[in-house]
Amino acid sequence: MYKGFKKYFSNGADRKAGNYPVAKRNKRWLLASALMLVMFGAGVAQSHASAKAATVNAPRTETTAKVTEGANAQRYGLSWEANTKTPDKEKTSPTQKNNLANPAVEKGNLKITGGAYNGLFKNGDGTYSGGLQFNYSGSGSNKYDFVNLVIRVPEPLRGLFKKISESGHWTKYFNGNGSINNGPLDMMWTYTNEDFSYDGTNLILHVGDASLEYGNKTTTAFLNFNLGQAVTDFNEEIPDTTDYYLFKMALVDPEKPIDWDLIGDYAGSAGLGTNHIMYLW
Repeated sequence: MYKGFKKYFSNGADRKAGNYPVAKRNKRWLLASALMLVMFGAGVAQSHASAKAATVNAPRTETTAKVTEGANAQRYGLSWEANTKTPDKEKTSPTQKNNLANPAVEKGNLKITGGAYNGLFKNGDGTYSGGLQFNYSGSGSNKYDFVNLVIRVPEPLRGLFKKISESGHWTKYFNGNGSINNGPLDMMWTYTNEDFSYDGTNLILHVGDASLEYGNKTTTAFLNFNLGQAVTDFNEEIPDTTDYYLFKMALVDPEKPIDWDLIGDYAGSAGLGTNHIMYLW
């Protein structure tokens, strides 16, 4: 037993002599473990530093990407506007300017006379008699080519004009003539059935090409409307009004919209002598 005790609790000489290989191995293990710990610590530190760097750099990279994307978007946005909006503006501006230009080519005057001026006459057989004569005159120095005479029809008469238009027989109820004169030259016309059209508000009379008329010009036109015959044929009842059946008439450029607000006082205007054109005599 003593030997056994001595084996484990011997003096230093015994331990140095007998356990040296074990101690040596332990020393090597300790050195290796220390080295591994140092390496592991360095690896952890490096991983931590890399992770921190990635964390720090990520927003900067994202910010850089966003700034670059924003700059590109802005650049491309400006390029898109330059390639789309500017040409569109260049394209539409002349059109808008043209649409806002006064379609009237001269200052006009209108006078209305005729048997129906104070109202239609009802005959014993139930038919109506009476007509209206439109006398237009105008002057101006504008240069123009094709022109139209247009008459703004009062609201109470538009239903009758629509029926005449649908029938296509304009010259059964209308006849007339006119001229544009500049002194040495005189353009004259007589209306044919093809010269009439109606857009629901305006009676349009196609005058023709007046391009040879230059300088100061004067226009005269006469139009007779057999209102009694039209009312009888279409069995039309014309409502009363409050503005004396106000008509407007102007010489206009056919390529521009008929806008009576723009035409303004360039139009001739005249009403009838009654607000009750179907008055029974």
